[in-house]
Amino acid sequence: MQQNKQKFQKSAPRTIKTILLLTVFALGVRTAVAQQEDSVKYYELQGVSVSAPLEGEGVFATSNVGRDAIQKNLGNGSVNNMLELVPAMVTTSDAGTGIGYTYMRIRGIDQTRINVTVNGVALNDAESQGSWFVNLPALGSNVQGLKVQRGVGSSNNGASAFGATMDFTTLEPSDDPYAILSSSAGSFMTFRNSITANTGLIKNRFSAAVAYSNIFSNGYVENSFAKLHSLYFTAKYRILSEKKNKEFGALSFRVLYGNEKTGLAWDGVPSDSLKTNRKYNDCGLYYDDNGMLHRYDNETDNYQQTHYQLTYDYPWQVNQNLYHLKITAHLTRGIGYYEQYKDDKKFSKYGLPNIELPNDTLKYTDLITRKYLDNYFYGLNFNFSHSINGRFMWMVGGAANQYNGKHYGTLEWMQYAGQVKKGQHWYDGTGDKLQFNLFGKFIYNSKKGTSVYADVQYRGIMYQIGGIDDNLRDIAQNYYWNFFNPKVGIFHSWEDAKNLHHNVSFSFAMANREPTRSDLTDNEPEHRPNPETLFDFELGYQLGHNKVAFSADAYFMYYLDQLILTGEINDVGDNIMTNAPKSFRTGLELAVAYKPVKFFEWHINGTFSLNKILDYTEYVDDWDSGSQRATHLGMTDISFSPNIVAGNEFHFIPVKNFDIALITKFVSKQYLDNSSNDNYIIKPYCINNLHLSYTIETKPISAITLFFDVNNLFNSKYESNGWIYRYIYGGEEFRTDGYFPQAGINFMGGVTLRF
Repeated sequence: MQQNKQKFQKSAPRTIKTILLLTVFALGVRTAVAQQEDSVKYYELQGVSVSAPLEGEGVFATSNVGRDAIQKNLGNGSVNNMLELVPAMVTTSDAGTGIGYTYMRIRGIDQTRINVTVNGVALNDAESQGSWFVNLPALGSNVQGLKVQRGVGSSNNGASAFGATMDFTTLEPSDDPYAILSSSAGSFMTFRNSITANTGLIKNRFSAAVAYSNIFSNGYVENSFAKLHSLYFTAKYRILSEKKNKEFGALSFRVLYGNEKTGLAWDGVPSDSLKTNRKYNDCGLYYDDNGMLHRYDNETDNYQQTHYQLTYDYPWQVNQNLYHLKITAHLTRGIGYYEQYKDDKKFSKYGLPNIELPNDTLKYTDLITRKYLDNYFYGLNFNFSHSINGRFMWMVGGAANQYNGKHYGTLEWMQYAGQVKKGQHWYDGTGDKLQFNLFGKFIYNSKKGTSVYADVQYRGIMYQIGGIDDNLRDIAQNYYWNFFNPKVGIFHSWEDAKNLHHNVSFSFAMANREPTRSDLTDNEPEHRPNPETLFDFELGYQLGHNKVAFSADAYFMYYLDQLILTGEINDVGDNIMTNAPKSFRTGLELAVAYKPVKFFEWHINGTFSLNKILDYTEYVDDWDSGSQRATHLGMTDISFSPNIVAGNEFHFIPVKNFDIALITKFVSKQYLDNSSNDNYIIKPYCINNLHLSYTIETKPISAITLFFDVNNLFNSKYESNGWIYRYIYGGEEFRTDGYFPQAGINFMGGVTLRF
C-alpha cells in the first residue's frame, strides 16, 4: 500500500446533450406502502408516508423505517441489515458479514457526507465526519424508528448533509412491564445474545428500560473477528401537577455504550488473489529474520464509546395553538486504539536515533505500535415550534457543541529497543472544534392542499489542529468557517374522482460543508482542499390507493469543489479526497408497493443515476521521474457511484404469525477511481436473502418467535468495495489494489422470548 500518492483516472467523456436529456427524467427514491382497507389511507413500509409537510417531510424525499421492519431484518445484528431497507443505499463491510466495520453510501455519497443523528444529537465524528456504527454494535435492537431524508433535506443539528440526513429514534420506556430474551447463532461462529427489561409505568410518573447485547463472530475474511458489547439504558420522568391535573413535559435520560474489538481487515484482497483465496488478509502478516511468514494475531481495533443524553420535552396546547419545546444536553466520550505489527522499519521514521554497535549500526527494527483516539464531544441542542390552527407552523432550533480530541501513537514493543520504554509516544496531535448552528423553519398549509416551506440555517465552525502527525510532520493549522444554507419547497396534494391520492413537491436546497481532518492533514499546505458547496433540486410525485402506491423523485445535485473519492487509501485504510471544481449527480428514484391480498405484499424500487465530473485531469505517479503524469480526460464518472441500485421484496404471510420474505438487491458496476476505465471497477452484483419467522402466542411467555435467515441465497461471489493505486514504472503502468469480498451463502437462526 503506498502512502501520500494521488490516484486520479481517465475515461471516455459523455456528451452534455445526453446528460441533460437524462436529467429531465432523473429520479429520487421514496418507498410507499399500500394496504387493503375500506377507505384510502396513506401508507408507510420501509419508506415514506404520504402526508402534508411536517418539518419538511413532505417537501423532501423522506423514508421512514419502522421498528417492525427493523426487527424483522435484524438477523446477525449488523447495522447493515437495517440500512439496506433505505432506498438508494449501498452498504459494505471489511469482514464480509456486515459485523464489525461497516460503510454506507447513498446516491454514491459516502458516510462522511451523510448527516446522522441519534435522538437529534449528532453521531458523526467531528473530525472524520463519519458515523462508525461499530461503536454502537446493537443500535438496531434499540431503535424505535429511522427517518431518512435523501439529498440535503431540512436543517438539522450536526454537519450539513450532502447525501442524506438520517435520524435514529431510540426506544422509549413502555407503560407496561416486559422482558425480552433473544439468542441466535449462525455461520462463521457468529453468536448474538441480548436481554431487555422494562419497569413499566411506576406511580404514573417514572419508567425505565435497560438492554444488554453481545455479538461474536470470526468473520468471513481471515482474522476479521469481532467481539462487540453494548448497553442501553433509558429512563423517563413525567412532570405532573396533581393540583392542576396537568403534565408539564417529561425528562428523559439515555445512555448508549458500545465496546468493540475487531481484527483489522482494511487492506482488502488483491485482484490477483480473488480467484485463489477470497478470504486473504495481509493485515498482521510479517516475515521473521529467517524469511518465515507469520501473522500477528493482535492486529486489532479497540474502541469504546459512551453517549449520555438528557432531554426535556414539553408539548402543550392553548386553544388552537400547539407549542413544543425540546432541549437536549449531551456528552460523548470515546477512547481507543488500533494495534499493528511493523516489520523492518527505520528508527528515523519514529523519531528515534539508530543504535550504534561496536561493529555495526542498526537502522531498522520490528516493532508493535498503537495509534490512539481520545476525545470528548459535548453540547446543547434546542428546538421550539409553534403551530397555529394547523395552518401555519414556525420553528427555531440550534445547537452549540465542542469537540476535544487527542491523537497519539505509542511504541508497545521493539525488537531492538535501545533506551526506548514501553508506551513511549512517537507523535502527539490535537483537534479542537467548536461548532454552532441556528435555523428557522416556516410552513404554511392552505385549505386547498398546497403547502409552502422555507428553511434557513447559519452554521459557524472554529477548528484548531495542533501537534505532529504519525509521519512526524507539523500539522498545526487553524480554520474559521461560516456557512449559510437556505432551503425552500412547495407541496400540493389532491384526491381525484377515483379515490386516487396524489402528491407533488419541488424543493431547492443549498449546503456547504468543511473538509475532514484527514483531508487537511494528509495533503501538503498548498494542496489542502476547500469547503464544498451543493445546490440540490428535487421534484417528487406520489400516488396512493388502497392496494397500490407509487413514488418517484427526480434530483439534480450540482457541486462546486465536491470532494471526490480517488480510490487511493492512506495507511489506515481511509480514502484520500480531492476537490473537483464542477460536478453533478442526477437521478431518478422510483418505488412501487402492491398488496393485492392480505397475505402478500410486493415492493420494488430502483435508482437510476448519472454521476459526473465535468472537467477532470488525472495525475498518475511516475516512479521513473519522481513526478506525476497529468492527462486531461474531460467529463468522467465519479468513483463509487453506481448508475443503478435496485431492490425487490416478496413478502408472504401464508398463515397467521408466519412471515416469509425474499429480498433481492442489485448494484451496477462502480468505478474504483475517476478515470471511467472499465478495467478498474467493482463488478455488478445481485444478491438474494431469505427470511423466515414464526411467532407462537402462549402463556406465561407472551410470545415465542423463531427465525431463520439465509443470506446470499444463491452463493454469489461478489465484492462490494475496493481501492486502487496506479503508478508508472519502467515506462509501463502498474497498479496495486484491494477488493472486499462479501460472504457466500450463510445462515443465522435463533429464538426470541417475550415475557
